[in-house]
Amino acid sequence: MSKIALLAGSCLLALSAAACSSGDTKAAPVTSSAPVTSTAPTESTSAPAAGPPAGIAPVGAGAAIKAERQFTFGTVQSGGQKLLTVGADGVVTLTDHLEDRALFVTTPVTVGGDKYLIQTAKLIEGGEPWCLAVHSPGGSAQLRLKIAACDAGKDDQIFTFPKSQDGKGRLIEAGDLFVMATADGRVIAQESGEGDGLTAFTVRDQGKSTLPHLGD
Repeated sequence: MSKIALLAGSCLLALSAAACSSGDTKAAPVTSSAPVTSTAPTESTSAPAAGPPAGIAPVGAGAAIKAERQFTFGTVQSGGQKLLTVGADGVVTLTDHLEDRALFVTTPVTVGGDKYLIQTAKLIEGGEPWCLAVHSPGGSAQLRLKIAACDAGKDDQIFTFPKSQDGKGRLIEAGDLFVMATADGRVIAQESGEGDGLTAFTVRDQGKSTLPHLGD
């Protein structure tokens, strides 16, 4: 048998894996034009959606107002991330941190009623909490919220929590005054005038109150 015939037979046997030449018996690697697919999962390049920080309420009316629970009040406009808190001077302001001064207990003035004192959950003096009250700095300055000794007989310490008209939060009302958060981070109390945008708050339950004494 000739050398050429031997080479032809060898090529037929190795056709699926190698290419032959008439002058060389070494096999050349086979290349394919078909695309290579992988069964390995591909890693997503999109980051997961970030949720609100721990302890921050989702936007909405949130938890039901009731006794013996401690709550945070975050503005709906900020997505619940700007919380009412008691500043170092005792005046209520806004914070973006979940802190003891941002925890409040709503204590009903009468059992089963819808009027409440807003007590400080962790800010205690002489074994007693403080209460939020509408405070006038004097002159033409805007009314503020400030801590005061609790007195259920004072109208400036009595609050209600009606739902906002669009249902996306709760209003904080003291008589005919509404608690408002301003663009510069202050918290004021004012009447609802025509065209005024009332501040709605979303409420998050932060667990059972640890106050030593709660009113009925």
